[in-house]
Formats: sequence, structure tokens, C-alpha cells
Amino acid sequence: MTVLVPLGLGTLALLDAALAGFRAATGRNARIRKRSWYLAASRRGLASGAGGLGLVATLIAATLAASADPGARYAGLVEAGARMLQVLIPFAAVVVASLLAYWLLPMRGSTVVILLGLGPFTLARPAVVAAAAGWSVAASGDWLVWTAALAAAVVVLAVEPVVHCRWYRIPA
Repeated sequence: MTVLVPLGLGTLALLDAALAGFRAATGRNARIRKRSWYLAASRRGLASGAGGLGLVATLIAATLAASADPGARYAGLVEAGARMLQVLIPFAAVVVASLLAYWLLPMRGSTVVILLGLGPFTLARPAVVAAAAGWSVAASGDWLVWTAALAAAVVVLAVEPVVHCRWYRIPA
């Protein structure tokens, strides 16, 4: 459990970062064949997310290294991360199911999936991230848990605006 929780959170955050890079580039290119365009955008999102998460991980590692009882503090972080996953995993499962339906269904079905699933879930994403961060710290009085949860939420939500402002402000 002590490795699975950070691994799960990191995987979800990096997948979200890649999709945020994709969203930042969407509608910015009038070409018909955009596969390389979207792959580059996803890589930019992934790199931006990895950089931000690296900063959060550095903060956590430095604080744990200086702590009198790093094991107990790490256990508190893992507990908070598990609570965060309780919110994020169901949301991610619905989003992944919507993406699969979008890719596998014919055009009409894909359109319905975008209108009923992917669009509203994209709008709900900041609220879900905030709810996950809030739920993760609800049972903790440790400032490190609060700081790490808030920093991780800010990093996850900042990827798309950062990628958009850095690379896609002006349409290609």
C-alpha cells in the first residue's frame, strides 16, 4: 500500500497532464491530419505535469528527510493519498469509459459521448480535483499533508493553462 498509493496518484496525474496538453491544443490547427500535432501537445502536457509533480515530490522528500519521524509522516501522506484516490478513481474510470466509447462507437455515438460525457466531465474536473484534495486532508492535522495536497491540486489544474499559454496562444 505504501508504494501503490503514490504510484496510483502519479499515474493519474501524468495521464491527466497528457490529456490536458491535448485539450490545450484542440481547435488550434485547421489541418486534416493532426495526429502528430496532438501527440506533440500531449507530450508537452506530460512534460509540464511531470515537472510540476517533481517539485511536489521534492518538497515532500526534503520535508521527510528533515523530519524526526519520517515513517509516521509518510504514513500520513499515504493515508491522505488513499483518501484522494477514493474520489479520483471513480471519476477517472468514468472518463476512461467515455474515451473508449468515443473511440469505438460510430460517429453519432461518439458525438453523444462528447455531449453527455467528456464535455461535462471536463467542466467538472476542477471541482473533482478540489474535492479530492479536500477529502484527502479532512482527517489530517499535518501541515505537510495539507501542503502536498494543495500543491498537487494546483499543479494538476495548472498544466492546461500553462501549456496553452506557452505553446498554443496563437492558432497554427
